[in-house]
Amino acid sequence: MEGGGTLKTANLPKPNISKDEKVALRELQKSNDLLIMGADKGKCTAVQSTTEYEKKVKTMLSDERTYEKLKKDPTPVYKRKLLVLLQKLKSDKKIEENQYRLLYPTSETIPRLYCTTKIHKEGNPIRPIVDYMGSIGYQTSKALAEILSPIMGQSEHHVINSKHLAEELSGVLVVDGEIFNSHDVVALFTNTPIQETMTIIRERLEEDTPLNNRTNLTVSDIMDLLEFIF
Repeated sequence: MEGGGTLKTANLPKPNISKDEKVALRELQKSNDLLIMGADKGKCTAVQSTTEYEKKVKTMLSDERTYEKLKKDPTPVYKRKLLVLLQKLKSDKKIEENQYRLLYPTSETIPRLYCTTKIHKEGNPIRPIVDYMGSIGYQTSKALAEILSPIMGQSEHHVINSKHLAEELSGVLVVDGEIFNSHDVVALFTNTPIQETMTIIRERLEEDTPLNNRTNLTVSDIMDLLEFIF
């Protein structure tokens, strides 16, 4: 009650935009021809043509080497496959009842794709992002991420962020005849080789001595769930 009274009597801070800017923002919100969303990098907002955005997305999805058009929604089939996996783990007493209920897919939301614009690159290409929240594999993905997180970053080639990279490079001396060469991976996630990735993960898990301390699942159990998610 006291907090509510404080809010009612509090003075609003002065706006940091002008009246004309407010009007302009309202007009932008009303426009169906413009799309306003966060940019791919940095804390920036990108304003772009809806038609141009949709054209880029359709062009990206038309790449049949990467994307496949489905004849029907496969969600019910995938749900049944996941339930078979979870029920076996439960019957083998590798997951408790509360874990089973957490992983059980109560929602069948179809993952939604949207794209952010790379305003820092020529031509402003787009980056696809799949919103997986509420999908049948969402909770299983989170559980797998927790199991796998301790084995991440163990490679000598791993950097945490740009600051870490700068620290690593600060001690590198470039002499005559040498250059720094930066490679930009196009569409990283859709070009990741699944089978090779699975092999590396299995090898890392088999070498992970503390694995038994954080899960009752065997390496094979984890790989079965991971293969399903992939």
